[in-house]
Amino acid sequence: MIEDIETRLAAVAGLVREAELLRGRRAELDRRHAEHAAAVAELRQRWAGEVRDVERLESLSLSRVLAALRGAQAEELSRERAEADAARYRVAEGESRLTAIRAERATVEARLTALADLPARFAAAIDDKERHLRRSGGPPIARLLALAEERGRVEAELRELYEAGRAAETALGALGELRRQLDLASGRQTADNLLGGALTVGRPNWLDGVGWAASHADRCLTVLHTELIDVGLAQPLGNVPRAIARPDGLQAVFFSNMLIREQLNRAIRDADASAHLVAGVRREVALRTEAARARWNALQSERQHLLTT
Repeated sequence: MIEDIETRLAAVAGLVREAELLRGRRAELDRRHAEHAAAVAELRQRWAGEVRDVERLESLSLSRVLAALRGAQAEELSRERAEADAARYRVAEGESRLTAIRAERATVEARLTALADLPARFAAAIDDKERHLRRSGGPPIARLLALAEERGRVEAELRELYEAGRAAETALGALGELRRQLDLASGRQTADNLLGGALTVGRPNWLDGVGWAASHADRCLTVLHTELIDVGLAQPLGNVPRAIARPDGLQAVFFSNMLIREQLNRAIRDADASAHLVAGVRREVALRTEAARARWNALQSERQHLLTT
């Protein structure tokens, strides 16, 4: 009988801790959703403005005629199209973040719904505990049940730490891939310089790998930040580059190469700094995990002692 009550108390205590964290996570996701929704709305407005600029240049008008006479029409239109594409990319990226936040919130909400009867389950477990104590009495029984509750909380903490450690490993892997893509892009950009910018003309796709890797690393860092909040280790994790700008046009080749080189160098520094921070977080999680396991072992030892004396 006492073993059954212990098991129930430990399980319910762990679920109570989980529900507390889920409610905090839901509030954090609501805050992030509102923040990103406002940012995406602003990005959409900017994109619409860039599209209007392109349409203005493409339309038949006196300004277009005058620009064409000056020989500046094609260059200006190319620039406006590039800016519109960049704005559209930022909108798509922002919408992707919103989708991820909504999906995570739906998962949290589903889990909270599944735990909706937890207060009743906890109250029933406490009632069983009190009835058993009244019948059997004795400090050892009371201590055994207290240990069961504490063990449930520690086991919940260990699960949270495991998730944080796994998120840190995933983030480090994503940052490693980003660093690899940056190194590839850096080598390609060096070759582009030697070829006089031949690779820069015509909107090259050799920087797309950097954009994908950066977006993936950013999502992994967001997940890690959420997991760190659960274990009380939330801290800045550095900056991840969104994309590398790529001006078009033959006249822009020289300045484009300078701009890309500067952005690549900055992105490499940021990726390395972020990886260093995440590695530090991983060490902290490992130390916390070791301490929690030590507490769990101590609780188990005390329980065994009470049961055998």
